[in-house]
Amino acid sequence: MTDMNNRFKTDEAGRYDDVIKKRVPLYNEIQTLMVSLLPFSKKEYLRVLDLGCGTGGTSVTLLKEFPLARVTGIDSSSDMLAIAAARVKQTTWRIDFICRDIKEVGAYSTTPVQGSGGSDEGGFDAIISAFSLHYLNEDEKRALFSKCYSALKPGGMLIDAEAVISPSAKVYQLYMEKWKEFQRSNGFSDEEIGAHMLKFVRDVKPLTVDRQVCLMSQAGFTDVECYFKYMNWAVFGGYK
Repeated sequence: MTDMNNRFKTDEAGRYDDVIKKRVPLYNEIQTLMVSLLPFSKKEYLRVLDLGCGTGGTSVTLLKEFPLARVTGIDSSSDMLAIAAARVKQTTWRIDFICRDIKEVGAYSTTPVQGSGGSDEGGFDAIISAFSLHYLNEDEKRALFSKCYSALKPGGMLIDAEAVISPSAKVYQLYMEKWKEFQRSNGFSDEEIGAHMLKFVRDVKPLTVDRQVCLMSQAGFTDVECYFKYMNWAVFGGYK
């Protein structure tokens, strides 16, 4: 089983927002794209689940575009959630943070949301996840996709951004070299890059684009698509 707890120490959580933009190419653009893919009117009352919400960046981006949405953010790091709570203190009525393993998504799918201004029925209109699900192995991800499908309302959408791997070892090695160049251009030393890459290889379990699409389809999602891919980073979406 993948241990999703304590992936980020206290000091790492404090630096996460700054560091992630220097580690992941086009990070801000990916966040914007994820939110733009949601097939809803900005005047709708939406219930959204943010899996592995971290410091709340994706949730904040979503709430700026969908002011009537209410977000439930789940993450296993209390340090990350503390930063997220401070970040959204002016809009906390629209976000609930829960410190729990993201694999327990099913526990939150049937709880009605009171006082949202919309329907009190259980289930989510959308589930989003940015750079969290790639910590799961294939069996865990398959099980999670099934839970996500069950947790969504009919017509709901799952959007997932994560690292991917090329089926070609030669191409994947090229991706890794280009990624090192990107990090170096943002001021990281070769020693820092080496340490990060070792941690990435140890902890992250990327799939190929085709395999990811297959797992989502097997879980029941329709019109599954890879909406974005840049080197070893991709955004996927599927509908219920």
